[in-house]
Amino acid sequence: MFSITSKFAPTCTRETWVERQALLAKVRSFFLGRNILEVESPTLSNAGGTDPQLDYFEVDSRPRQYMTTSPEFHMKRLLAAGFGDIYQITKSFRKDEFGSHHNNEFSMVEWYRVGMPQEQLMDEVENLVSTILGHPLNAKRTRWIDAFKNYAGVDPFCRDLTNFSDTCEYHGIPVPERCGMMSREDWWDYLMVFVVEPALASHGPEFITDYPPSQAALAQTYVDKDGLTWAKRFELFVNKVELCNGYTELTDAAEQRRRFEADLEIRRKAGKPLPPLDERFLAALESGMPECSGVALGLDRLFMLALGKAEIADVILFPSPVA
Repeated sequence: MFSITSKFAPTCTRETWVERQALLAKVRSFFLGRNILEVESPTLSNAGGTDPQLDYFEVDSRPRQYMTTSPEFHMKRLLAAGFGDIYQITKSFRKDEFGSHHNNEFSMVEWYRVGMPQEQLMDEVENLVSTILGHPLNAKRTRWIDAFKNYAGVDPFCRDLTNFSDTCEYHGIPVPERCGMMSREDWWDYLMVFVVEPALASHGPEFITDYPPSQAALAQTYVDKDGLTWAKRFELFVNKVELCNGYTELTDAAEQRRRFEADLEIRRKAGKPLPPLDERFLAALESGMPECSGVALGLDRLFMLALGKAEIADVILFPSPVA
């Protein structure tokens, strides 16, 4: 028998892997019980996605291809082709993502519910997570703007951006050296990670809903009673871990193209690669994708929580630095 050494051994034990596989079977059983069709989509795509916050792996081929950051565009093409309610368990790839809750290759489950309002999809997410964790989640629901006001103590739309640096000092976190060059959205991202998300843990599981439209390029929007426009997006946080990202899906092809082009302009100014637009996805929207809600949930993170592990490396056999 070979002895296990740190030079080749997985970071996840065999016992934990067996437990993970049992949880994975529960995930599939969850969707089977709801008559949701399992599908598969390519790992390689001719379009890389335009999200300014994501970096992707390019494959040096002819034509050039990209490792998918999500199966979203292919799955929406299936929706437009009449596949109905669908789900997929797959690998996704995002460049330069490492950490206790990040890996640049990770497992997710993504699913879409035709005609289902976002609020009902959130209920379904909560049911799945409760099933895997083995206890009721009972997650509260808080609007994004209220999360900033309640947990960071700042209005994200304040006129004076120095209020954000004051918020950092109040909460005892470092003020970024480049704070004078940070945009409002830069501050939102910084305070969400270092102030809001840590505060969520002390309040139990929580859905954050209704994001600024600029933070949800694939979601429908609505106007509230005060005349403010919000994106129909939600995220679920459990024990300081972001588990999922969901939307009421945008079905307007012309608006989606406009948003993609706006994203590309942001990428251009940031000096990031400019991928081609996914014209097949846009054609699917033009053909008439049905009204639906969709969500992507990180399985490595969910299994980490369910098995009481400190890092996702404990539930992955070969995370990126080891692979």
